Amino acid sequence: MTNSENGADLGQGQADMALRLRGKLQWVPVGAVVVLVAWVMAIPPVASGAYGAVGGTLMVIAGLLLAFFAATFAGYLLRPLRLAAGPDGLTVRLPLWPARTVPWPTVTGVTGAGTVGGGRAGAHVVVDFAPGADVLPRFCRPRSMYRRLAPSLGRGERAEGLCIEAQVFDVDPAELVAFIREHAPGGVPVSDPPGARYGEPGPGPVPHA
Repeated sequence: MTNSENGADLGQGQADMALRLRGKLQWVPVGAVVVLVAWVMAIPPVASGAYGAVGGTLMVIAGLLLAFFAATFAGYLLRPLRLAAGPDGLTVRLPLWPARTVPWPTVTGVTGAGTVGGGRAGAHVVVDFAPGADVLPRFCRPRSMYRRLAPSLGRGERAEGLCIEAQVFDVDPAELVAFIREHAPGGVPVSDPPGARYGEPGPGPVPHA
């Protein structure tokens, strides 16, 4: 359940878990890099054309956005997202961002949730933050996905937190919930996902030491 490989920057005395991209999604970073290289090679011909000044500028701007996209996904492949739980809180290490610790008093709940959108069912682990919490960049995947799913999860528009998608990351939601429950203080409510098969399944918040 825990894996300390490459987790030195997460701090001492913490148990950590690596969340790698699922098999098919590992081709997304590769494809993004290939597209980026092709885009860079296309800039000189466009810039030397009749509308080179405008076209070249637009190509460069779009290329920067594409480079950010490619770097982000390549980061998830080369330096997977990691979660660590310790006495101070839940530490999140994003691929392109230093590790940040969410203090336990800031975590208002951890829930294994199922959602349905576009006719497709999904499984998620949702970590809710207290109002005003701002410890991770808003553009990171777990935080942006939380905001996107907030209405279907019954959260308000201004709610903040993390959403770990089992469709994107190779993780068992029940195992991740059990991992957090093992290290979270008793004041943090933790709920198993529907139909959990790992550990002790339960329909609602489960008390823990």
